[in-house]
Amino acid sequence: MNATLANRLRIGFAITFALLAAVAVIGVGNLLELRHNFERSTEQSYARQVSDPKAADAEMARRTTLEQQVTEDTRRTTILFAALLVACLLTAGFVFDRLIASIERPLQHLVDAAGKLASGDLRARVSVGGPSETAALGVAFNEMADELQSTYRRLEESRERLSVTLESLSDGVITLDESGTVTDANPAARRLVPWGEVGTPIRELLASLVDRRSIDRLLAGGEPKELHLGEGEATLAITASKLGAQEGGTVLSVRDISQRARLERMKDEFVLTASHELRSPLTSVQGFAELLMLERERLSAKQTETVEIILENTRHLVRLLNDLLDLARSDAGRLTIQPVPTEVEPLVSDAVRSMRTQAEARRQELRLDVEAALPQVSVEPDRIRQVLVNLLANANEYCAEGATIRVTAMRGADGVVIAVSDDGPGISPQQLEHIFERFVRGEAGLTQRVSGSGLGLAISKSLVELHGGSLDVDSAPGQGSTFRVVLPAIPARSTRGPGQRLLESR
Repeated sequence: MNATLANRLRIGFAITFALLAAVAVIGVGNLLELRHNFERSTEQSYARQVSDPKAADAEMARRTTLEQQVTEDTRRTTILFAALLVACLLTAGFVFDRLIASIERPLQHLVDAAGKLASGDLRARVSVGGPSETAALGVAFNEMADELQSTYRRLEESRERLSVTLESLSDGVITLDESGTVTDANPAARRLVPWGEVGTPIRELLASLVDRRSIDRLLAGGEPKELHLGEGEATLAITASKLGAQEGGTVLSVRDISQRARLERMKDEFVLTASHELRSPLTSVQGFAELLMLERERLSAKQTETVEIILENTRHLVRLLNDLLDLARSDAGRLTIQPVPTEVEPLVSDAVRSMRTQAEARRQELRLDVEAALPQVSVEPDRIRQVLVNLLANANEYCAEGATIRVTAMRGADGVVIAVSDDGPGISPQQLEHIFERFVRGEAGLTQRVSGSGLGLAISKSLVELHGGSLDVDSAPGQGSTFRVVLPAIPARSTRGPGQRLLESR
């Protein structure tokens, strides 16, 4: 196992300190020994001079010789000590140079390999060596490079599969950048939309086919429905989804729905024809049943009951056929309106008045609250009255006896808001998602099931949108429901004060 960087530094410092200490001990020891020998020889010379005065000259000469010898020995020892010190420093420098090299080499290899990896060479690897820290860093780098290479390979495989999938799709796929310019298109898109070349703004492509607001909603990912392009034999449907990338953008799906459009037109024509043809005999049956009811005194109780059942079911079938006709006309684009400037208060009051009897029959309280000085709305009164009666009828049927139903009309940010609220059982989130779909009927409770075709709300929404308005609902289980009709307003000409209200409650 490789030594750590800290241990290598400790070893280097220990070797350097040991060498310097040894040189210092040897040098100082030699100097001390020379001094000690010189002092001992000098003392002996003086002792001999005292014991033999005649040898004074000889001893003086000897001491001079000793001084010269000590000086020479001290000089040699100092030189040797300096040489050893230089050798120790050179040795320490060599040790630290090798230590730095053992660190620098693997780090330089890591830097070089990282540069290669950044430039796209995913095969770049480093040899593991040096201190344990750099060795561990090298192992981690190699593992990262292996994982990166594996991830890149998987991404390339996914890209290839996606490319093959897009190439083989029968639906066209067009990608747009944040500004709405075409950046790519698969073969199906180039076949279905041959004018949609890369670099072309999508607004220019669709400007002559759909309105600008629909294009803006499409690019913003806020267009919940398909946009249909063309008519007759060539009909395209476009849906959009926002890309989740940081740079933004949109992906468009283009589908050829010519066959589906033909089938839908055939279906609408069949429903229109069948409904129209069935309504005439049903109207005759209803008329004869009503004539029989006028002569009920001549009928037995059993016959009267039978005629009432015939009349009730005939009326139900007529209402159902009328609803089907309205939906078929709406789908076929044949449902038209003739809007006129209309006061809101009489319109709402008339709808409430028509439902008063049904509400009283179930001991329900029907309240009306209309804000004064409301602006007029441009609508076909009978159609909006049909919508309001349908909403009130739903509230009447779904609420229990003794419930309260409120109808309010007030100014809103987008026009006039007419709301029908109740304190009934409410609508579950699962039903709320499909409440405006056709043939959908909600549950009024655990034991009560409301009759009906499930077409009323679908027709109401279609009629309101035909007037340029909107219909939505707020509801929660056990907290009642509120349906809001928003109608575009025209400038009001009423002279009532803004604080006055018309209030009817019973």
